[in-house]
Amino acid sequence: MSAPATAPAAVLAARPLSSALVAGVGLLLAMDVAGAIISVSAGLSPTLLDALGPQARLSAPIPMMVAQILLVIGATRRRRGVAVPASALLLVAGVLAFMSGFYDGGYAADLTAVQRVFQIALVTAHLGVGVLAGFRLVRLLRR
Repeated sequence: MSAPATAPAAVLAARPLSSALVAGVGLLLAMDVAGAIISVSAGLSPTLLDALGPQARLSAPIPMMVAQILLVIGATRRRRGVAVPASALLLVAGVLAFMSGFYDGGYAADLTAVQRVFQIALVTAHLGVGVLAGFRLVRLLRR
């Protein structure tokens, strides 16, 4: 009788982090869609596509959302050659999402208190995903 196959400890340890990254990006996408709907219903944007465009105040633009999906797919791969750059770029994306509000006027926009809280939650979620990607990157580089 042969011994049961076991996964290496590093792979087992990476699974919760990978799952958290996927869940984090999923949460970001849900928040982006919710933010776009809030923007349209509040009159901040005339259409849903405008609310998901470059002037979005309560969501990320569609290209950023697509990039996050592709990057999280790469960051959660077992192959380091894919996972390392994808994790690094996902980390950078989280920081850039935070920083962009200072440069594009997003933080100076005239928002209600509820809208501002949503904006802060969204930016915090972006930073959180960036931190998770940073942890993934460190773990990958230590292997």
